[in-house]
Amino acid sequence: MKPFLALTLAGLTAATPLLAEDPRWRDCRTCHAVEAPDGTVLARGGRSGPNLYGISNRALAADSGFRFYSADLRAAGATGARWSEENFIAYLTSPDRFLRAVTGNPQAESGMHVELRSGAREIYAFLRDLSQ
Repeated sequence: MKPFLALTLAGLTAATPLLAEDPRWRDCRTCHAVEAPDGTVLARGGRSGPNLYGISNRALAADSGFRFYSADLRAAGATGARWSEENFIAYLTSPDRFLRAVTGNPQAESGMHVELRSGAREIYAFLRDLSQ
């Protein structure tokens, strides 16, 4: 194995267990996994939510392999909004409030029913780094 590749794999291996043990990721992995396009599973999790691989700066509701986005999340995606760090944090903090702000629909609701009070920035960084 080439030294650079070994360091990269070692870094990935070290990063994954740290967040995998974190209670914030345990909430995420109930519904979400992180799987690279080649099928490599980078963070194990459920399938009831979209794959979080490549979410950094991806358009909302844009995982073509996921068919169960809420109508309101699809409407938010239709505005051109992307998963910036700011949007990701706002969504995890209060999914319904985020969608109401983006869509202008005071009744908008998310299919995600977890509100994360802290750690969203770290999860975003973890997913961004894992997807590179």
